[in-house]
Amino acid sequence: MDLSFSTYLDLSTPKSTEADSDSWNCAPSTDCQNVYSLNFNQADTLTIAVSSVTGSSVVRLAVFSGTALNGTNLLNGATTDKECNGQDVGETATVSIPSAGPYSLTVGRDWGNSMLGAGTYSLSLSSTLVSMLGFTKTSSNTATQSSGYSCP
Repeated sequence: MDLSFSTYLDLSTPKSTEADSDSWNCAPSTDCQNVYSLNFNQADTLTIAVSSVTGSSVVRLAVFSGTALNGTNLLNGATTDKECNGQDVGETATVSIPSAGPYSLTVGRDWGNSMLGAGTYSLSLSSTLVSMLGFTKTSSNTATQSSGYSCP
């Protein structure tokens, strides 16, 4: 992939905040997720806020160390997505980032608790330190790989 200099500079400059507006369009009977990649250049604390949820959607969240989209979710210490609220209600979570390196964030939509298959949301990330870099969306509407959901 060829990046412009300004895009390269943006992805390689540490930040304390990131934001995105996005949507889901899930296949029938599928808990789907949008996947974001980000890196930290040191241990930090990350706050995730999902707001402006539409489409009678129920939000699921997960943060994984590395690029695998399953295993231990750092938000709840389990193999499940964090899902605590009802339809069209945002979700907020804070997670301790234990070390420098790549992390994956998934913002999912629970098919069984939502209506139909589409919705929108706004995503806001903030870190305590200016250590977050390389925030990019890596996939859209992929099937969730977690073993279910729990709160927390």
